[in-house]
Amino acid sequence: MGQTTAFRKSVIKPVILVMGEINSLYEARYIHGTAGKGTFTFYGGHDPEDYRHLVGDPPTDLELHPNSPGYRLILNNILFPSAKKKKQKT
Repeated sequence: MGQTTAFRKSVIKPVILVMGEINSLYEARYIHGTAGKGTFTFYGGHDPEDYRHLVGDPPTDLELHPNSPGYRLILNNILFPSAKKKKQKT
């Protein structure tokens, strides 16, 4: 159903952290690693709200799905690692 994205585990470097995988297909769907002075996270799979989303289709309207667990996971990986802790006034 639909298209999914993943990495073949045989081509992932040993320094990459695999956080989600499908062993029967030898695929990694959720990986994390470093590149230069930063980090990256890839969350594969499919569009959580439109599982028949194909290449060339218009983008899914995120305003219709504000509580989607898939999009929250993606946004957490993008926003929170770059957030700086504020000094407490205590």
